[in-house]
Amino acid sequence: MVWLAVEAPADRDRRRAAVSLAPTAIAVENPLDLAGEVRRAADTHEPDGMLALSERVVHVAQLAAHERGLPANRPETLQALQDKRIQREQLAKAGLAVPEPWVLRTERDCAAAATAAAFPAVLKPSVGMGSIATYLISSPEELLATWRSAMGIVAADDRIAHHSPVLLLEELLPGMDPVDEPRLGDYVSVEVLVTGDGPNILAVSDKLPLSPPFRENAHFLPSVRPPGVLAPITDCVLAAHEALGITHGVTHTEVKLTPAGPAIIEVNGRVGGGVTEELRLAANYDLPLQLARTAVRLPADTRPAFQRYAAFLTPQPPHGHHVVRRSPTTAELRAAFPALDEIVHVTAAGRITDSAVGTAGNLVKAFAAASAHEDLVDLAERITGPEYFRLEEISAGDKEKNT
Repeated sequence: MVWLAVEAPADRDRRRAAVSLAPTAIAVENPLDLAGEVRRAADTHEPDGMLALSERVVHVAQLAAHERGLPANRPETLQALQDKRIQREQLAKAGLAVPEPWVLRTERDCAAAATAAAFPAVLKPSVGMGSIATYLISSPEELLATWRSAMGIVAADDRIAHHSPVLLLEELLPGMDPVDEPRLGDYVSVEVLVTGDGPNILAVSDKLPLSPPFRENAHFLPSVRPPGVLAPITDCVLAAHEALGITHGVTHTEVKLTPAGPAIIEVNGRVGGGVTEELRLAANYDLPLQLARTAVRLPADTRPAFQRYAAFLTPQPPHGHHVVRRSPTTAELRAAFPALDEIVHVTAAGRITDSAVGTAGNLVKAFAAASAHEDLVDLAERITGPEYFRLEEISAGDKEKNT
């Protein structure tokens, strides 16, 4: 067992206790040391397979597995799954609808894009996670200042800084309002388990609308969209898997629903956030177990049997900087929302929220399950209401004083 030890001390102690029965348990503090430690552990123990779930470690583990002839994606596929710039090129070459990116390495690149790119547009790092440093650029005049801010955020974030990602500017894809459930957002995610027999659709997840700029509030599975809507979505995702040469593992693909049809936002070579828990709640399906089976070339169950709906809730604070003046206890939330299964996090009173950190800056992180999809949507919309949270907007300068 090798893990990237980036948690708070208490969380690190819990993880260490959880893996104490492993023959080897290695905590790696520097992401640049991870690949070497994984290779050394693999050389020592000669495993039959290698398993990783997090974005921060999955590509390293699969590369080491590929080097040893174990089930894994090819290095060029892993590179495309991690770097959106490379991924866009491969998807476009296969004829799939993807936004064409401008690569912004310098201020001169920004000046060229401001003159010729289409706006509104999305600015994002080529390697990222959790919507970090992702911004809506409404006009050319906003680009340079936002690019400078995003570059600073990327350089300071220990999850991605060591990848030295460039920033990409892409045309904002137009969305379509859902006709069957107007409270849902104009995009979905598709969860896929890829075995030796090929890609298998596990579930399509519906989403709430994003909070500005691009922060996720909740997603639900299985989808309630009709088969006629889902079929072209899953066809698009399967075509993307073929174009990228994905032959192993779990993927989480985000798809925008546009007037011209489904368009790939991005294909991620890892489990979607919260999906493991949602599949357990909705279908009693053990995704890590099935992925472990594929890692050692055993048959896997690829058909979750859904008995109810599950939700991963990550409601976001408003855009900008806010101090939390009132926050509920977990007991309050459980009493108000019996459908809650697990409450992972509640932002405490006195803390400062910052929308720039992306989806990770949520007010609540929790899982819920119910027999009716609309009950979960109701819960997601109400859980950060004024009876539970009170926030006060502050300036960036005030944020620095209180940090």
